[in-house]
Amino acid sequence: MFEKPNNAHEKIVGCLPKNKNRAKSHALIQALVRRGVKTVYGVPGDFVLALFKRFEDCPEIETVCTAGEEGAAFAADAEAHLNGLGVVMITYGVGALKILNVIGGAHAECSPVLVISGAPGINSDRKGDSQPLIHHSVYQPGDFQTCMFSEVTVASASLNFAATAVQDIDMDCKVLPFPISSVSSSMIPDHLNLENLLTSEVHKERATILLDWMRSKERPVVLAGVHIQRYKMQHMFLRVLEREGWMCATSLTGKTRIAESHPLSLGIYNGAMTSEAVIEDIQNSDGILMIGFPIQDIDTGMFTMNIPKEKLARVDMKSGLTWAYSNDEETKDELLLPQLLLKVWGEAASPRQKSFQRPSLSPKRPQGSFIPKECETTLTRVVEAVGSALVDENTVLLAEVGDSLFASASLHLPFENSFLTSGFWCSLGFALPGAIGAWYAKNKHSRPLVLIGDGSFLMSAIECAPLARYNVPAIVIVLDNEGYGTERPMIDGEFNDIQPVDHAKLAEAYMGSRKHIV
Repeated sequence: MFEKPNNAHEKIVGCLPKNKNRAKSHALIQALVRRGVKTVYGVPGDFVLALFKRFEDCPEIETVCTAGEEGAAFAADAEAHLNGLGVVMITYGVGALKILNVIGGAHAECSPVLVISGAPGINSDRKGDSQPLIHHSVYQPGDFQTCMFSEVTVASASLNFAATAVQDIDMDCKVLPFPISSVSSSMIPDHLNLENLLTSEVHKERATILLDWMRSKERPVVLAGVHIQRYKMQHMFLRVLEREGWMCATSLTGKTRIAESHPLSLGIYNGAMTSEAVIEDIQNSDGILMIGFPIQDIDTGMFTMNIPKEKLARVDMKSGLTWAYSNDEETKDELLLPQLLLKVWGEAASPRQKSFQRPSLSPKRPQGSFIPKECETTLTRVVEAVGSALVDENTVLLAEVGDSLFASASLHLPFENSFLTSGFWCSLGFALPGAIGAWYAKNKHSRPLVLIGDGSFLMSAIECAPLARYNVPAIVIVLDNEGYGTERPMIDGEFNDIQPVDHAKLAEAYMGSRKHIV
């Protein structure tokens, strides 16, 4: 079930308000414990209160309550980015529909999040003259909630009968990405098991030809996308990269999928929005492999990548190998997907000679220390200060969509998997609650660093309260450009203005320990 993940996310529907449902909740919790889940994020509500109590009594899993349901889902999404699974728990109807946006984003970004929802009961949807409506429901027969989530998940199931709950969960463990779930992304193991990946002779032949092509180039370069991490291929990928000695740039959303301190790292390649040094590295290359790199607007600099087809070979999760020198059309079963390519390459003999590791023109580290001075506060200066003073081995940077995301491209992050963003779905509100999920995902050993605009902060500031409640040591930097600054160059008007807010006092109201205005 791990060979070919679909696009992204998960949901459980269960009715758990009565004692007779204890078997269902126990089976569910034990299934999560077996999967290694240590944290569940959520907001309590009437139809899920009993389940919250059961989780609270479970010593293996900590229940983290955020200020709002959307924040809980974003926190679970952030943990999924880092650990391969996040779990959010909410009540039926009003709670579930509030997170539909987040689940849609996780589905789009291949982030496996499991949504556990309470429900009023299996007979409550039999509407008629003698059956009163239950609150949180809508005027239509059937389970409207499951229908809506089915559009943004890959699987769903209901726990209806206590007597069969354990069997239902065990069955779903075998056939679904996660037990009894609506899933926006299939589950992937921590590292892909090479022995379990089945490669055909066609796969081996095409992969070998492509490897010979890359080895024949004088200046080969690899462009790695976020799917290298989402589909748990980093270990295989880095091993091949180091054996061959190929230089590598990542997409913007794939930032730090190879540590930016690694000698083979070029940094970020983002089309015309890339630094001149990296653009020169790409332009001078005579063979480019793009792997696990979904072609979307944010990661391509609004489709400004200009790589000649004869230089480029693409291997992605949707289309397999796309290459000017590939003669045959691939059938669905013969698609050379990234993990199959890496398996064949991982088993290949070492090259007679590694590619020449030329020094990149792209700086690997900030040049010198940051020097405070009396001058205008600019985004460039803020990024320089952050990179010099705040980034260390414990940092996980969460960049909100907009100026914060684009500015972070130039920020040197020396450690692997230390950058998170909602860079394709582009939903405002991810970064602040995402800091909670990032902290728990790293077993409370990380220091989340949030770059967020004033518009997004206004949407999600209530999640500062759980940051304080759970003692998350986050540093939150609000870039106040007096409104929706990214939108102003598109079409400007008073609709892009927002009410001025004293962010320092707001942080103090939420019991932030320290606050400063620059």
